[in-house]
Amino acid sequence: MASGRALRLLSRFGRPHPQYRSITSTTFLLARRYSSEATHQVKITETCSKRLKELKDQKNEDLRLRVRVDSGGCSGFQYEFILEPKSLELEEGDLAIEQNGAQLVVDEASLEFLNGSTIDYEQELIGSKFVVSENPNSESACGCGVSFSPKM
Repeated sequence: MASGRALRLLSRFGRPHPQYRSITSTTFLLARRYSSEATHQVKITETCSKRLKELKDQKNEDLRLRVRVDSGGCSGFQYEFILEPKSLELEEGDLAIEQNGAQLVVDEASLEFLNGSTIDYEQELIGSKFVVSENPNSESACGCGVSFSPKM
């Protein structure tokens, strides 16, 4: 049976991706994620920090980057990046990470999928965006890098 934390995660993500439809698979995935209380660590690159500082200067507002993992995308789960004012109160279970002068916020459910990851900012000819450049919890990712399939 899934734990209370696992049930909260299930309710947050709604219905599982087809790859994780059976309750056995979903329960296994969630039980595995919550089986150890490892030290949570998410890194922010210098490039990401620099871009957040630029945005802060452009908007004349102290900003932080919130990273969420939600169900969806072509690989099962997708990353969501939200710029928000630092003046907003953190929600219960949020973890605020400060590195290189930039602040990153990750909610408790998303942290289980992002632990050990690196958040970066990429600039290419077709556009620029915040990305999760390294995620040890990802088995595979789609070509655009927005969605991923977690390791089971």
